[in-house]
Amino acid sequence: MKAIRYHEHGDADVLTVDDVPTPEPGHGEALVRVHAASVNPIDTYVREGGVEPAGGLPHVGGADAAGVVEAVGDGVEGLSTGDRVFATGLGLFEAGSYAEYVAVPADALAPLPSGVSFAEGAAAAMAFATAWRGLVYRGELSVGDACLVQGGAGGVGHAAVQIAAHAGATVVTTASGDEAFVRSLGADAVVDYRGDDAADRIREAAGGDVEVVLETHAAANLATDLDALARGGRIVVLGEEGPIRIDPGASMTGKIADADVRFMSIMASRDDQAPILERVGPLLADGTFEVEIEATYPLAEAAAAQRHVTSSGSRGKVVLEVV
Repeated sequence: MKAIRYHEHGDADVLTVDDVPTPEPGHGEALVRVHAASVNPIDTYVREGGVEPAGGLPHVGGADAAGVVEAVGDGVEGLSTGDRVFATGLGLFEAGSYAEYVAVPADALAPLPSGVSFAEGAAAAMAFATAWRGLVYRGELSVGDACLVQGGAGGVGHAAVQIAAHAGATVVTTASGDEAFVRSLGADAVVDYRGDDAADRIREAAGGDVEVVLETHAAANLATDLDALARGGRIVVLGEEGPIRIDPGASMTGKIADADVRFMSIMASRDDQAPILERVGPLLADGTFEVEIEATYPLAEAAAAQRHVTSSGSRGKVVLEVV
C-alpha cells in the first residue's frame, strides 16, 4: 500500500510516499481502508520532533481517518466488514492515517452515518472531539453560560462555536476577518482580540463576565482571558504557541476570581474520543453541525497540505483524499 512517512524529523520536505506492507489487524483492532484523512497541527508537531512517536522512525503520521472496515482482528465485537467509520487520536501511539490502510483499536472507531461524506468525517473527527471534550468535559459548559472561543474560524474553533451554541451558551468569539462565517455557525458576537481593552469588549459582547473560555493561543491571550473571566470560571487551554507568562496583576485577577486554568490534549484522552464521535456523527448527518473544509489534497501531496495548515489565516480544515 501507499503511505506517507518520514524517516527523520524536520520540515514538510521530509515526507515521502513509500510502498509499505498493508498492516494486519491485531487483537482488538480493525483494519480500515482509509478514504480520507485530515491534516492537523499536531501532525506537524510530531513530524518536527516535538513528540517522539511510539515505534520510532520511519513513521506514518495523521491523527484522523474516515473509511470502511476491511477486516477485524480477534476479540472485536460490534464491527463488521463494510462498516463506515471515523476516528481520531491516531498517529502517535501507532501508525497514523496518511495511508491507504490503517490498523486501529476497535474501541477508537465510531460509526460514520451514510449522510456524512468520508472527507467530512475525517475533517470533523479531531476538531469536534477536541472542542466537545474541551467545552463539555473540561470546561463544564452549561446552558446559559457565556462562552469565549478564541480563534472561532479555525479547525477546532469553528467546531467549538457550534457546540457551544447547540448547548445553549452565549457565544463570543475572536476571528480575524471571518465575522460572517463564525456568525453563520452560531456565534452571538465577534470581538477583535487586539488591544488593551479586549477584555472589556468581550464582557460587553457577552453581557457580563465569561464562565468558560476555550483557548487555542494561551501565550498571547491568557491575561485577557483571566480579565474577562467570571468568578469560578474555567479556561481550557488547548494550545500555547509559546511560553505562557502571567504578570502579577493578571495572576492576582485570576486568584480573586477563583479561576481554573485547565490544560487538555486530545491525544491523551483516547477513551473519550469514540463516545464523543458517536454523538457528533448524527448531528453532522442532520445538519446541526457542519464542518468547513477549506482545501483538499491527494495523499501524495501531504507535504503541501501540511504547509497549508501551518500558514496564517487558514479557515476550517484541510483534508487528504486517499481513495
